[in-house]
Amino acid sequence: MTIGKGTDVALCLHGFGRSAEDFTLFETILEPNQSIIAINLLAHGNSTFPSSRISRNPLSKEEWFYLIEAFVNFLGIEQFHLVGYSMGGRMAMVLAELMPERLKSLILIAPDGLKVNWVYRFVSETKLGRILYRSIIDSPNWILRMVDMLRFLRVLHPKIQRFVHVQLETKSKRQLVYDAWLIHRQLFPRLALLARKIEEHHIPFELIFGTYDRVIPARDGKRLLKHFKQEHRPTLLNLGHRLLHPTTVEHLSETGMWMPSAKP
Repeated sequence: MTIGKGTDVALCLHGFGRSAEDFTLFETILEPNQSIIAINLLAHGNSTFPSSRISRNPLSKEEWFYLIEAFVNFLGIEQFHLVGYSMGGRMAMVLAELMPERLKSLILIAPDGLKVNWVYRFVSETKLGRILYRSIIDSPNWILRMVDMLRFLRVLHPKIQRFVHVQLETKSKRQLVYDAWLIHRQLFPRLALLARKIEEHHIPFELIFGTYDRVIPARDGKRLLKHFKQEHRPTLLNLGHRLLHPTTVEHLSETGMWMPSAKP
């Protein structure tokens, strides 16, 4: 979807289980010369991926690069700002690694991909994990009871408990977890290379987390920031994981990090 009519473009990538429409929130701070192009990630909205490839031949980094390159070339966009939230943050980091020369700025909002969760690795990369998860698609009660027991034993934070219940509450959501995890399982950034590309190309960069986010906590940001030669500090907002929020919009507007006009 496109918001605005300006030639200065922000390409925006949403989070897991969400949609491109989430970025309508930023319409309030668009200047006349600016526009937002928000796309639905694969398996989300009206974006599809061949079902025959999900288990055996997932999306590769090269395919992701060529898809976006062809897309922006078709639209006649030479350079663009890149904004990624949660899962979209992981996809944005891969793009920044592969095509830094085309970025005007990079904003990562609670990005996935700073570390690989062992559950994700087990389900997406092992045959046993896939078989086990496919059984959960039809019969999720046992895994939900296990999550509740871990919460009762205080092993699991209540926000993580709620997050799991929300993600697995319907069969369509459980299928989306399986499809999205497997389709994108090869798309993880190389953090040291990403930091070097950002610095070499002088890309204005901001990393934003929610103070109360238990899904992707701010401490994960150290895994990326330690690779920069110059010191970078993450921005902490008084929010949880739902960071596509008016507070974030206000912060980016006030600090000038929303679609900055030029690289320093």
